[in-house]
Amino acid sequence: MSRKEVDTLRAEVFQDEACLVGLFWQYPEFYVLYSNDKVSTKSFLNPIWQFYFGVGRTLADKGLQVFDDIVTFRAVKECGKEDTFKEFNGYTTIKEIMDEVKDSKDNFEGYFQQVRKYSVIKDLIGLMGMRVVAQEGKYNYRVMSADQIYLYWLDKMNQIVKDIDNKYDESFLLQGIEESIRLWDEQPSIGLPYYQSKHLTKITTGWDYGNVYIHGGFSGKGKTSLTVNKVVMSCIEHKEKLLVIANEQSIEEFKKLLLVTAMGVGTRDGFNRQRLQEGKFTDEERTKLRKAAEWLKNLCDNEKTILFVFMESYTIDNIRKVLTHYANRGYRRVIIDTGKPGDNAGDTQRWERFADDMKEIYKMSRPNAGGLNLAIWVNVQLADSARNQRFLDEFALADSKKIKNEASVLFLGRHIWDDEYEGKKNALRVYKFVGSDFGDGYMKEEFWLDEYRTDTEGRSWKNHYYLLFTPKNRRGQSNDTGLDVLVLRVNHAFNTWSEVGWTSIANNRS
Repeated sequence: MSRKEVDTLRAEVFQDEACLVGLFWQYPEFYVLYSNDKVSTKSFLNPIWQFYFGVGRTLADKGLQVFDDIVTFRAVKECGKEDTFKEFNGYTTIKEIMDEVKDSKDNFEGYFQQVRKYSVIKDLIGLMGMRVVAQEGKYNYRVMSADQIYLYWLDKMNQIVKDIDNKYDESFLLQGIEESIRLWDEQPSIGLPYYQSKHLTKITTGWDYGNVYIHGGFSGKGKTSLTVNKVVMSCIEHKEKLLVIANEQSIEEFKKLLLVTAMGVGTRDGFNRQRLQEGKFTDEERTKLRKAAEWLKNLCDNEKTILFVFMESYTIDNIRKVLTHYANRGYRRVIIDTGKPGDNAGDTQRWERFADDMKEIYKMSRPNAGGLNLAIWVNVQLADSARNQRFLDEFALADSKKIKNEASVLFLGRHIWDDEYEGKKNALRVYKFVGSDFGDGYMKEEFWLDEYRTDTEGRSWKNHYYLLFTPKNRRGQSNDTGLDVLVLRVNHAFNTWSEVGWTSIANNRS
């Protein structure tokens, strides 16, 4: 700000500052009513009134009720400001102002607001320059109050912050609708297909950018295992960069699970999964593991395809930093295992923090409005209280059910119960479609779920089945709009998850 501009502002407020200081001196009780945080020497633009106001504050702090020439000079001397006092013509100057305003006590608030306004203007100029005093449209600082000026520029600042942190895109719904039809035809919204899972892929047309997919399951019941099989393996197969953010299982545990999966779906030559924990491998076991590792590397050609970040301090701020850092390096597919309330929840209810954190994750995933255009898969834990629910919906998330609001897709899974096998009280009727011999499409084949399977040597194993519910789906049908529950056969020893068909389960809640 130039000297001329400073002088202009000082001249505009000079008389108001003089009258305000005069009233403070004439009526010292104003110093008590208006503490230093409401008005101080910094509130004044003109040095002369800064000085006299400050001297008056010193006298008031001493408890004096009358500011005469004797006590004034003594205070000035104690402060070592005799030269300044003399420069401003000493007590005579302030006495003249006091006499002038002694009958204007009722005008105090008017003077105060004017001084406050110019103080606000001075501070704003320090932040944003002379545009604060430039008239623009209806904005004219001379006729506006301090509050109006403050709110005007606060709105400007909020707009800047909104554009940075909460961006929005403005467009007209009917404009270019024909062009949109062409784009939908030529560039369908198809995401990455899930590994060896045509039905799961069909449900959501794949794992696409700009969306949050939440997968909920019970503790220790296969959330991570399914994710490695369907999502991690898909990224490896299609050579897609993937970022895994973990806060529970270590990278060594993930490597073991990945090798088990590779032996199950790739080399098809495995051994007891427990042996990975025990070590002291036999030559045969060591050969099988190395063969599985080689198969994985050959499949994706790049050891850096899957990036693993273990997050010791799981907070949304750390999540944001990691997502931004690696998105700029091409890692735009993300698995968060396991999503939970941030470690910095503090006094906030954990489920409230969880919902707020999921909002931030959604903001980072979206393709527009300042997002990073990410495909995010979040594993979450279902409430133990939901273990007695046959039909899984968002209520299985208990107090955390609001996190579904930020998801494009919500998958919830459970293993079937013992009474849901063939011949049991609540046996599940499963169906699949098979090609018709009559050449007129597909035929529906119904069957029950076998509890045991037997190999050619007569050995018997129990079959494990997993039910995948879809309570919410912005990319297709959900269980509420006609989609049935997907049934998968699970072999935990080799971490294979094979689609076997569909079933219908009554929603007891509805």
